[in-house]
Amino acid sequence: FVLALVARALAASMTYEPLMESVPTATDVGTPRTGGYLDMRRQAAIAKGGITDHRGEVMVVRDPNFDLDKTIFQTLEGLVPRAVMKRDIGVVAYWNDAAVQRIARQYSRIERPLSIDQPLTNFMMLECNFSMEHADGSFMDHLTFCHDYCAVHYKEHSPRVLLLHSILGVGTNYFPMEAEKIPKLAELLTPFEMKHIESFPSILRLLLSWQLLPELQAKIGSLDKFEGIKFHRVIDNQELELDAEEFWVQLNYQMIHFLDFVPTADWEKNVSMTIFQGCLALYDFLTQAGQMRVTVSFDPVAASGLLAKIKRKISVKKVAEYSKKIGHSLDYELKWARSSSL
Repeated sequence: FVLALVARALAASMTYEPLMESVPTATDVGTPRTGGYLDMRRQAAIAKGGITDHRGEVMVVRDPNFDLDKTIFQTLEGLVPRAVMKRDIGVVAYWNDAAVQRIARQYSRIERPLSIDQPLTNFMMLECNFSMEHADGSFMDHLTFCHDYCAVHYKEHSPRVLLLHSILGVGTNYFPMEAEKIPKLAELLTPFEMKHIESFPSILRLLLSWQLLPELQAKIGSLDKFEGIKFHRVIDNQELELDAEEFWVQLNYQMIHFLDFVPTADWEKNVSMTIFQGCLALYDFLTQAGQMRVTVSFDPVAASGLLAKIKRKISVKKVAEYSKKIGHSLDYELKWARSSSL
């Protein structure tokens, strides 16, 4: 408590600008087209085409007003898991003036993505509920970052997939849209977009179950024989399938999504965060597999030690519990060419 007070006093004396307290204006370079706001961390990532440990130019302290029950993690159960999550995401960042000016200047040079078409925007605002707070800011802030990063650094594929990646469910069983509206959603999208949107929550759970990537990693030398994956849709357990090419595209979408959960600073101290571990694991796998297609500038750190293992174990347990509660199967099947000796 005393350290937190000292940190805040020091931040104030150094005229640091609070990340979450700045109010965007009509001319703010962070003002998006989709309703979310891009803070300094997100602007920096899009401007760079990657993520950075901002240690030395930002101060991150505990947020005494943070309320886990107002976020997408409100359904998280258990004293230990809730305490761990609150510790990991219940923070506020203060940026120094030089960093704010540098990031704003770099971000101002980025070409803005096109506006989302009105019918889709109306559907999101009128037919869905994205009012919940995310880990850092609002739900729409997170969706806007994922969309805009994709539009700038993964131009080969539609950024609308990442604008809507959570619409059929997030990892904590929060569903912005009812399953009955799936046909209406599909009418607003291309078949490609719909396939990746409905697959996204499922693949994310498989990644955070720490089974899928280790199995693929063990066969890294035989990925030329990989033909696809079968799995189950989170919202209604319907069986889905991606071929090999679709799977690599999906993992690159997942890579962008993970970037938004990386700690703002002090990576070595915060590397035990489960979703940061997931980011590191996916980055390593896609790099080794030669399938990193999105631009990601990143200097990884090693996720090791007892705390990292404990948090990973908690994550595996919680993902299984969440899926069991809604009748969602985490079973999956990897398909390989018959000529493979696997």
